Amino acid sequence: MKRLHLLVLVVSMLATAACGRASSLHGQWAVDVEATIEKAKDAGIPASQSPRIREIYDGGQLEITRETLVMRVAGYPEAVARNYKVFAEAGPCYMLEIDGAPGVHNYCVENGRLIVNDPGAKMAIVFKQA
Repeated sequence: MKRLHLLVLVVSMLATAACGRASSLHGQWAVDVEATIEKAKDAGIPASQSPRIREIYDGGQLEITRETLVMRVAGYPEAVARNYKVFAEAGPCYMLEIDGAPGVHNYCVENGRLIVNDPGAKMAIVFKQA
């Protein structure tokens, strides 16, 4: 009987680990241009920049696997792939170290949206599940 309880405990722990919070980052994401423009306004970027933001990010896609981020942006034929590591978590947010990118990148999953704060950008980019 002890053996059965131990087996159930191990299976439960493995299932919990497999369904861990970091998996909420994984998947296909599409840039939510209108929400990104709102974030830009909140960051003090003038509304006159909205057409440029729309031009850059409309149609943008992000795929996140266990080890890789793949970004596709309209107008660029090549996807950009980077390996990453989650080195800290705080609530719904993950602090990422991304190969080839300086600083800490903050990825937060809130209400089915992914909000990406790149330390080199002046605004957050908002994604919705694709």
